[in-house]
Order: sequence, then C-alpha cells, then structure tokens
Amino acid sequence: MRCAQFRTALSARLDGEPSGLPDTRLDKHVARCTGCREWLARAEQLGGHVRAAAADGPSAEWSARLSARLSAELATEQEGGPQAGQR
Repeated sequence: MRCAQFRTALSARLDGEPSGLPDTRLDKHVARCTGCREWLARAEQLGGHVRAAAADGPSAEWSARLSARLSAELATEQEGGPQAGQR
C-alpha cells in the first residue's frame, strides 16, 4: 500500500469518517513512516487553525467590506444600472 492511500485514510479519520483501514494499521504506518507522520502533524495543525477560524467567525474588516459591496450593488440595481435584474 502506498503512502497516498494511507494519507487518504488518515484524512478520513481526521474528518470523523470511516477510513477503510483498521486504526492499528494506520497507527503502525505513521509510527514507521516519517513522511506520513509529518503529513499527519501538518493536517492536524491545519484542522486546528480551520476550527479556530470558524469559531471566531469572519473578521470585522471582512464583514465591513461585504456590507459595503452589497450596499453598492443594491444601490446600482435600484438605479437600474448595468447589474439590474442580473442574478
């Protein structure tokens, strides 16, 4: 079995999905394979960053830009501008 297959199974396990492989087999491979061990550490770290960002929600700056853009589009549509009726 190739590392790519183990990494796919590890990714599924991280996502709480069935990995298709016994956990003991995955754990043994990770213990022996430096590349997969490093890949798993990066994937876990990335997952932590994604969960933290999701918990915080969008930044105030992002929300302000979105609100301004939506307001501008609405104003353009109300004036019958080029985007009127286009959705």
